[in-house]
Amino acid sequence: MAPSASGLSESPLYRASDKTFFFVDIKNRLVHRVPESVGWEQRKTYEFHQPITSLEVVANRTDVLAVQTRLSLTLLSLQTGTLKDITTLQHGDKGLDAKMRMNDGAIDAKGRWWAGSMALDEEELIGRLWCMEEGPSEARAASVRELDNLVQTPVPNGPVFSLDGKIMYASETPQGKVFQYDYDATDGSVSNKRLFVQLENGGMPDGIAVDVEGHVWVAANSQGKLVRYSQSGEAVATCVVPGVKMTSCPAFGGEDFRTLFLASIASEGSTGHVYKVQVDVPGIRRHEYEA
Repeated sequence: MAPSASGLSESPLYRASDKTFFFVDIKNRLVHRVPESVGWEQRKTYEFHQPITSLEVVANRTDVLAVQTRLSLTLLSLQTGTLKDITTLQHGDKGLDAKMRMNDGAIDAKGRWWAGSMALDEEELIGRLWCMEEGPSEARAASVRELDNLVQTPVPNGPVFSLDGKIMYASETPQGKVFQYDYDATDGSVSNKRLFVQLENGGMPDGIAVDVEGHVWVAANSQGKLVRYSQSGEAVATCVVPGVKMTSCPAFGGEDFRTLFLASIASEGSTGHVYKVQVDVPGIRRHEYEA
């Protein structure tokens, strides 16, 4: 466990190349870096003037992370703690920019950067998914698509991709639903939105992770648990975290990728700590960003 008492811990990330664990505290604008071999006491914490909402490993580099800020896709230097924007996201209706911030994100098998933006009031149905086709090279501009027709929610979470990369999963958190889409990695096209699961008893799906059997692990926010769903949407396992109601985001890591890191939110009696759960089936590794 990482006893961070975060206001809003999110985006747990394990970097296998140097066995380092990262996560963010969105509310307090922090990023924590924790060497797994020595643990929380040897952490390094970076503080910012804006929230960092999501983290990704950069391929073949340990000096930077790919991160999302309030409205930008950015590289974070782990040596200096400085941010270098790749691109700033502007909503088609510019009036939305002041009402929103970035939330969750993921990299697909071809290196596209998918990201969600959410309503600050968590009520207006203005959530978006975005896709950046190009990277930060000075020789090319970032090409970003704003896809406002994929979700109808104040707070999108995910997306994540299936084991074969042919399905994209994304949560519409306040509505309690996880949807799946057909995904074509050759051109990044998304189609055939359909309901994957509806959480029971008011559960709100937050972050998602996928294991090597193709099962989908969903953090059931407001219920203090992780639920493992089969590819057909059947709940086949549940992990309850004692004393934690607001579970936010799972991620696989550890040497054999059989450790699930689970973030939480300091609300309604929850701690804001990050927890570790050992599971039998390893998770798939997240795709890395090519800087």
